[in-house]
Amino acid sequence: MRIGVRGHDYSKGTPVQIAEKISEAGFCCLQLALHKSLEGFLPEYGHLSPGFAFEVRSAFEQRGLEIAVLGCYVDPGTQDEVLREDSVRRFEEQLSYCRMLGSNIVATETSNCTEKDREKQYELLLDSVKRMVRRAETFGVFVGIEPVWCHTLNTPELAGKLLSDVSSPNLQIVFDPFNLIAPDKTDDQHRLIDAAFDIFGDRIVAIHAKDAIVEGGKFKRCLIGDGFFDHEYFYRKLNRVKPGISVLREGADPLTARHDIEALKRYAQL
Repeated sequence: MRIGVRGHDYSKGTPVQIAEKISEAGFCCLQLALHKSLEGFLPEYGHLSPGFAFEVRSAFEQRGLEIAVLGCYVDPGTQDEVLREDSVRRFEEQLSYCRMLGSNIVATETSNCTEKDREKQYELLLDSVKRMVRRAETFGVFVGIEPVWCHTLNTPELAGKLLSDVSSPNLQIVFDPFNLIAPDKTDDQHRLIDAAFDIFGDRIVAIHAKDAIVEGGKFKRCLIGDGFFDHEYFYRKLNRVKPGISVLREGADPLTARHDIEALKRYAQL
């Protein structure tokens, strides 16, 4: 598998500066959230241009780095209609420039959600994603949606429903198995992993990797392999279903990058 990292875990800078740091650390790909990684780039709609896209793509390609995912974290299921419209517009813009930037995937999570609001927010999310996917189909790229246990899209089953309701191969899953596990449900991780692979294993386009321990009912991040997450169980399945996939370390500490890379390389051999 291809081992990468989030660009903004290496602080902000120019495309060349960020590319140099990530390449020197030993990663081969990254998830790039433009406004979080690049100095001077604003998150608002309308700041992308072909020239800017060329500069970014060239900086990473010259150092042998693939932009595996463009992270465009918006709020596509929010009940605030102004914010939702802005979210869809910004996401569609990045889909339009995705290939120019050297990627094939633009990804987002969904929205924070309570159980009483889930049905309503799911319908709003569905409307947003259908529009985003239409733009993705036009440009031949993917929308990547990431389920999270406390968001609108909170279970493997609901993620599968979204894939079915949208019914387009241009909608795929960016899968962080850790994000499906609530702090009080760590013993349920094997069932959740199994359900995810059964429901959308063929639709996974990238992986997020992290680990944690639970302290005071909350997650506390730690090095890959030092927490509660059963990496061996997960990667045995992943390596069969999606060999060669990009696995992106989330929340990386540049001081421990070598440990993370070596740990993930071991799991890649399972």
